[in-house]
Amino acid sequence: MKAVWTLVVLGLVSGGIFALGTLKQASTDKPILNVAEEVALTVNVATPHRGEITRLVQAPGDVEAVLEVDVSSEIVSKIVEMPVEEGDFVRNGDLLCRLDDSRLRAEVESGEARISQLRAAIVQAQADSQKAERDLTRQYALAETNATSDLEVRDYQTLRDKSRAVVEQREFELVQSQAVLKRLNDDLLKTVIRSPIDGVIAKLTAKKGEVVVTGTMNNAGTVIMTISDLSQMQVRTRVDEIDVPSVKKGQIARIYLQADQNKPVPARVLRVASKGTKPQGRDVVTFETLLEVLSDDKRIKPGMSANVEIEVARETDAITIPVEAVVHRMRKELPDDVLAEFDRRQQDLDLSDRAKQAQYIKVVYVMNGETATVRLVDTGIADTRRVELRNGIEMGDTVIIGPYRSLDQLKTGKKVALSEEAKKLREKDAAKIPDEKLADDAQPEKSSDGAKIEKTASSDRTP
Repeated sequence: MKAVWTLVVLGLVSGGIFALGTLKQASTDKPILNVAEEVALTVNVATPHRGEITRLVQAPGDVEAVLEVDVSSEIVSKIVEMPVEEGDFVRNGDLLCRLDDSRLRAEVESGEARISQLRAAIVQAQADSQKAERDLTRQYALAETNATSDLEVRDYQTLRDKSRAVVEQREFELVQSQAVLKRLNDDLLKTVIRSPIDGVIAKLTAKKGEVVVTGTMNNAGTVIMTISDLSQMQVRTRVDEIDVPSVKKGQIARIYLQADQNKPVPARVLRVASKGTKPQGRDVVTFETLLEVLSDDKRIKPGMSANVEIEVARETDAITIPVEAVVHRMRKELPDDVLAEFDRRQQDLDLSDRAKQAQYIKVVYVMNGETATVRLVDTGIADTRRVELRNGIEMGDTVIIGPYRSLDQLKTGKKVALSEEAKKLREKDAAKIPDEKLADDAQPEKSSDGAKIEKTASSDRTP
């Protein structure tokens, strides 16, 4: 019973305080009892801007030549001559280095002697074969008169077959020796290494006197030098898996070299890898993307690090606001009219998409007088500073952009006030209008025929 009386008393006191708060003095029209008013949130604001906006995808990359050749040796030998140095420009066919060919020349001479020997042996084997043919023919004649036995005839047939086989063997040996000699002559030509392309010697990894070896399955072999064609450059970059669906062949890009971040180099997307890779020690999947450098800027050199910006979307006449103005609110935090409009826009989506969209809703708060009003918005492309709004905002609206603690507390009808910084900006903008008007007034008027009309005060005119 005591608790009931306590609640009744508290209710009467609260009602009395409210009634006193509504009563005003007749002379001053002020409330008899001062009740604490709602504290306004301090906010910063901005106005929508109409113009061009571009969505950029950024990624790190490395500069390299489109055509780059590692020059290696195809034989094992020692470098005896190298007339070029790192940084030299060479043309296709210029001498790069010469290898020791003394062993190969000796093997060539031995191979030529072997061929001559086999040719003589073939002549001898052919003579023996011809003699065996004659002896067998004579045995056939004797056999017709029973002057020889069948055994002797078969022996002469065997001798004839053996002589023929010797001729074929010597001929096969000659073919084999000729093939060996051809390979030796080819290796002899490989002792002189010439440039396969026009370019600059970007890297020299061997020097005169070193022995170079050929590559095998488990050994890459000796790379003597690297030649790069600097007339065509490209950037090999790694695009994040979140951004790669927007990157397409032929898109415009800009390259910012670490050596000079203020002067971008134009580029174009050449190719996007169809399979991603995961760098060791990282959980992010990236896709290798090649960009063609559309400039002959001498600052660009192979091996440089660069940052790449790829234009994946562009709107030339878009209404944009600062990105920090767009906030996400749960359904329970929004008024009924905004929720009804949101549900109407989601009718074409399936249930799963609708459930995903309904978790958090994108809205913008605008300043109407001294209160905030929520607006449902559809966003388009965005860059690092601004975001496109396809609906929900008009050019004359005042959009609340911060600070974050105020944005987090904003609700429809919440009392707001401009921050000191926002007030100064508004005063500065307002000061520009009279100045511009005075500048326009200072311009002389023109009559219908184009003649200038000077402005003077009527009181200063003389009759």
